[in-house]
Amino acid sequence: MRIYPPRLALSSALALAALGLLAPPAAFGQASVPSKLVVGVFNRTYLVQAFYRSPAWAAKMTSLAEARNAAAAASKLDEVDRLDKELAGAQALAQKQLAGEAPLKNILDQLQPQWAAIAQETGVDLIVPEPVYAGPGAAFVDVTPAIVKRLMAKN
Repeated sequence: MRIYPPRLALSSALALAALGLLAPPAAFGQASVPSKLVVGVFNRTYLVQAFYRSPAWAAKMTSLAEARNAAAAASKLDEVDRLDKELAGAQALAQKQLAGEAPLKNILDQLQPQWAAIAQETGVDLIVPEPVYAGPGAAFVDVTPAIVKRLMAKN
């Protein structure tokens, strides 16, 4: 049997190329390592207490009480009844929120323009009232003090 070197080299190269096609694709590394999500949590009770003790809430209640007194002085009984119901409803809502029986929508809405600043100040990516489940190594930061500070600030 006679061996032809050019044919042997060509067949060897083709065999290596075929083996290269059968190999698994090369894995490419990610440009950046994914970072861990840092979750901010807050204490519902402290949030509710701070909101209803805040200067903004006191100003709102003072305004309603003054409007009620002015309506009473002018003998506008329908207006007095409406304002009394509004004042009583605010008190009932506060008690239900404190007990966890009502959503915090009015409080969270009041803080809406400040959420990004609170997240940045505390170094969190997400803010939630309370986590239902946390896996091992989950990163949580209590953002309650930052929220309370903003609620208690005089606007």
